[in-house]
Parts: sequence; structure tokens; C-alpha cells
Amino acid sequence: MKPHKSACFSDLSRPFPCFEQVRKQDGENDERMIRYVIVYLFVIFAASASAAPPEAYPYWPEYRKVALADIKPQAWRTVDDVIDGWDWALPPELPPASNGLLAIRRAFSLKRPLENFVEPLNLPVNPTIALWIKWRDLEPVEGQVDFATLRQRIEEADALGYSVVLRLLCSATIFAPDWMTGKGIPIRAEHRTATVTNYEISHPEFHTRYLRLIDALGKSGIPRMKNLKGAFVGYASPSYGDEGIGPHGKDPDSVPHVIERLDAWAHAFKDVKHKVFMGGISQHGLKQGFGIRRGFVEMFLYHIPDERIGQRLDKHGYLWFDEDAAALRNNPFHGEENEEYEESWATAERDFRFGKNTLSFPYRYFTSNLRLLQMRCNYALYNPFSLIPEQMVWVGQSLGRTVENTPDIWCALRESYVRNSGAVKNFERWLYQRDTEGYEAEPAIKVPHPIKMWMVKKDHYFDYVARKSRRIGFAVDDRWCGGEPVDVAIKVTFFDVGTGAITLSGHTASGPSKRFIALKNTGIVKTATFFISKAVFPSKEMNHDFVFESEGDEAVLSFVRIIKVDGDRR
Repeated sequence: MKPHKSACFSDLSRPFPCFEQVRKQDGENDERMIRYVIVYLFVIFAASASAAPPEAYPYWPEYRKVALADIKPQAWRTVDDVIDGWDWALPPELPPASNGLLAIRRAFSLKRPLENFVEPLNLPVNPTIALWIKWRDLEPVEGQVDFATLRQRIEEADALGYSVVLRLLCSATIFAPDWMTGKGIPIRAEHRTATVTNYEISHPEFHTRYLRLIDALGKSGIPRMKNLKGAFVGYASPSYGDEGIGPHGKDPDSVPHVIERLDAWAHAFKDVKHKVFMGGISQHGLKQGFGIRRGFVEMFLYHIPDERIGQRLDKHGYLWFDEDAAALRNNPFHGEENEEYEESWATAERDFRFGKNTLSFPYRYFTSNLRLLQMRCNYALYNPFSLIPEQMVWVGQSLGRTVENTPDIWCALRESYVRNSGAVKNFERWLYQRDTEGYEAEPAIKVPHPIKMWMVKKDHYFDYVARKSRRIGFAVDDRWCGGEPVDVAIKVTFFDVGTGAITLSGHTASGPSKRFIALKNTGIVKTATFFISKAVFPSKEMNHDFVFESEGDEAVLSFVRIIKVDGDRR
């Protein structure tokens, strides 16, 4: 198939023993202590020297956590202009999609009221709270399941303007009720080092009680509460959270107790199966109408390619989304998590998962946001802060959209190199760039990865975040406006390098249209906005609907977005 317009992380250092540990091991041996200090300072110096310097990420804001209460959407402007930086603005009257959920809070205690935990937000998004609820809190006495407090929390969230996603935790010994310890259930053997201890949940003494709990959940009426938008069905995992959907290394659809678990959820949510989402892919679950959720978009090149979730590469390396993929064909619940941005992720305690400092974090946040929208997610879990608040709001306005109701379409011009696949070109959302004769573009603006991501081709630990050429053409998905005239704003984010001008050539109902951008060689990233009345995009398939041409030095383009500015996009 081809796209069509109608269709071991890094080289990790081990934590160096702290000075107090050295003292305890070696007493007051000053000479040895001095040696430890010298080695420690050398390690710190080497880490600092090998880390990407600030100038490696000059096109994104410095690392700063913006609190939820301080987040605002980017201002919408109604005249042509050129601004410094990126532009995430959408028309202010635009509501979010009803199924687009922006999860910005997690509650881990059923006992904690929500009125002092979440604040009402005046943003054009569907703010969502994820309730992580332990089985032990619902059934402290065997056979006496009480959902009253859970119902109360969902009602509190509704009163505060929040939707709710339920994550019921059952498999670990710290999640299951205490009375489970006397049932003779063995502990599960894990395939890797575990942070939690899980029961062997296939054991009949566990399995039958789990099915009874899910049946009680269905009878409680909670699945049909309007404000409950999603419910997670997982399995058991070495990490906190009941990850996965079946035993490690096995096809979940071949495991009888997994099928029985999924059937129990289907029965409990029999009228609202679309709310259920799985921690992995089961074809049986997909046939029930369940959605899926992964949880590692921070590694923004993960799942390339992955035909199960519509991630395909054509023969030229362009990444495209296959809307016929079974997992996403009917726009079910489809989630990702973009959440690992606290300072602790750049420490030894977290094995320096994303490098030894936070310099690259805004770039990773930026890129992961684009990736989750390229993947057509309708649910995203965040920290209760943002590194790029205007982009986060734009994500919230975009989640859950289809080509028929999206207010904007876009193309991120970029290139990365994935192991076993080679070059991966562009993140696209119904706006396509393809190299054709006379319109060839080369990757430009090299940005280093702070770590060696395992899915990346060896010695290619970098991204290109733009493409350069004298002529770059774009194709609009034919379904977006059906070839009919439409009022639009075209926003192009470019690198202001070189001299000359960039010409935007397109079509309107009245004839050809041209707009111009003067290059001033400032070296910074800028965004130009052009409002075009009754624009038409008449070309079919991948033929160009509009073109950017350079007069002088080559155009270096990073992000192109087209926004409808008329009509009701609900």
C-alpha cells in the first residue's frame, strides 16, 4: 500500500557511590577519600563535556516548567505577519473534539477528594484526570465491593470541568487486597528486574475473583457515567501499572484466561465498549471495539514502522499513516504518554534515561507532541506542567480529530534514521511533501540526540528538523476540503538563513496567488502567516497543491500548517 490523499536507551553510567557510602565502607581513610573525590570530579567533568551544549537546541525554549494555571493558548492573529519562533495558534472560538482527552493530572489515592487537587482551567481543551485506583481500596473485605467513593470522585471531577479515565490496578501485591495473601496464589516470575511483585494472575484463586470484581464494576453503573471517558484494561508487568495485555512473549489471543478477562470487560462495558482501552494489542479486544494505549512517545522514533498501528514506510522512506489499520480503523480510544520531563530523569537514580542534563528536554517534548498527533492519538497523558505551553494547548485542540473535522493539517519536514529501516522522512497529518523531479529536498538543520536511542541506526544519533530546496511542493489530502474554495491561513515555519526571498505559489477561486517572505539571514527560526481567501487545492493524489520557491539561497522549511478560518469545525 502507499499513502493517498483519500485514504538499552543510552550508554548509561552507573551511579557513583556517594561520599557518605564511601565513609561507611572505608572509615576515615582520607587518602582513599581524596581518590574518590578526584574520580568523582572527573566523572562530573566528563559528563558535562559529553553532554549536548545549550547551543545544540537553540530553536526551542530553555527548560522551564510552566504550571497549569499559567498556561495560555498562543494568540490568534488575523493579518499576515512574520514572528520569531513557532506558531501553534488556532481560532479562539474553536472547541476541542469531544473524544480528544488531555490528561494533566493523576490521582493515586481513592481517599483524596479532588476539589483541592485539581484547579479549573480556562483552556480550549478537554482537561482529564486519570484515577489510578487499587483493587484493595474497592474491596477491603472479600465479597464487599464498594464503588461509592469512586463514583464520588468521578462526580467531583465533573463539577471541576474534568473528564475521567479509570486505571484499575489489580495484579501487584501492593494493589490486590490483603485478604488475597491467604489464597495460596504463587508469585509471578518476571522476565526482567521488577519494581513490583505480582501475583500469578492466571491462577484460579486470583482469576475468578478478578472476574467477579469486573462484573461488579459493570453492575455498579460506573461504566455508563457520562464523565467517565475511558477505562484501562491491562495485565501484569515488572513495572508499576499493570502494563501489557497478556503474558510476556505470548500471543494474548492464544491464552484462555486473557480472553476471559477481555470478555469480562466487554460485558461490564457492554453498551460503552469504546471506552475500554488495552495496554497492548489483542485482536480479540479490537473486535470487541476496545482501543489501545502505549506509553513511550518520549522515544519519538519508537514504533517505526509498525503496521498494527498504521505506521508504514514507503520505498522512499516517507512515514505515512494507514487509516485502514485494524487497531485504529474506527477511531477508537488511542492513547500515548508524554510525561517524563522532571529533572529526575537526568539523574543517576533514573539511569540518565534522557541524558545527564535537561538541555534537550524541550526539544524532545516538542518532537514527541508532533509524533503523537502523527499517530492520530485522541488521548495524551502529560505532567501537571508544560515545557512548551502553547504547543500543549494546540495538542489538546487537535486530539481526536479526523480529516473530516480537523481545523488544521500539517507537515513537519524532518528526517531521522531508524535501525533496520534507514531514513524516516517527515511527520505528516493530512498534508504531504514528496520529492519529485524538480522538487527534490535535502535534510537540513542537524539536531543531536542527547542519548543513543536503541531504535536508532548506529552512529546516526541525530535528527534533521528541516528540508531545504529551491522548490518544495505540498499536497493537501483531497478529503479535507474536497477541492472546494475555503478561507485559510497558511503558516510556514522556516529557518532564516541566507538572503533572497521565499515565494508561496498557490491557487484561489479567482486565479493564481503568490506571497513572499524576505530572508534576512538572522539564523533564527521564524513563522510566516498568510491569510488566503477562497483558496483551492485542486490537485489529485500526491500532485502539488502549492509550492514554496526560493529566489536566492535555498529555502529551509521546517513546519507547514494550513488552518481553516471559516465555518464551524465541531
